[in-house]
Amino acid sequence: MPESPEPSPPRSPRRWRRLVVTGAVSAALLAALFVAARHEPDYYRERMPAGDGAAAKARRFVTEVAALQAAIGRPGRWDAAFEEREINAWLATDLPANHARVLPAGLAEPRVRFAPGRIDVAVRVGPRLVSAVLHLALQVHLRGESQLAVVIDEARLGLLPLPRDAILAGLGRRLGRLGGVTSLRRLDGRSVLVVYIPSTHGGMSRWLGSLAIEDGSLLVAGETRAGAAPR
Repeated sequence: MPESPEPSPPRSPRRWRRLVVTGAVSAALLAALFVAARHEPDYYRERMPAGDGAAAKARRFVTEVAALQAAIGRPGRWDAAFEEREINAWLATDLPANHARVLPAGLAEPRVRFAPGRIDVAVRVGPRLVSAVLHLALQVHLRGESQLAVVIDEARLGLLPLPRDAILAGLGRRLGRLGGVTSLRRLDGRSVLVVYIPSTHGGMSRWLGSLAIEDGSLLVAGETRAGAAPR
């Protein structure tokens, strides 16, 4: 007759306590990570409501962009000023209604904030019930005519830090797929994405000569010159 297997010894109370403590710590860490990821920057919450007159502000932004495009299309100097509130109104109303495919899948409700020399960008990532807000703080300035330099000062999902260099490289790849010309460089110990603005079209060259980011506004100025840009 085969021998019956011996019953396994019961787990000691000390081992059970270790398991309970480990499970409790793991659950607390997961809860803390969830709460940290769900944090939303103050400026994002403040700019989320479209507010009264959002449609009119969005139309003003569209009109200003169209006027700039018309000015750039003929020889001479041009300039434009864009208000943060009008851009956010357009992002809240016209973008989801008429240009939803502009945003990559999984992103929604972008907002911007302008501060001296800096652009803060926030966008919701994932389904609404479990979404988090991705925040990027960008330094943007001109390196030369029609050359923008972009540096990421901060990159967070909620309060969780993200790899800035990887995000900057991804931004460069996306601009490349949209037809932009970019170069990722290492300057003064920091990664810098250089964006070359297309300057030649229809026998004329276009040059961005000035860029100013102030509290709540973005100002650009440049010149369109007859003849192709020199190589």
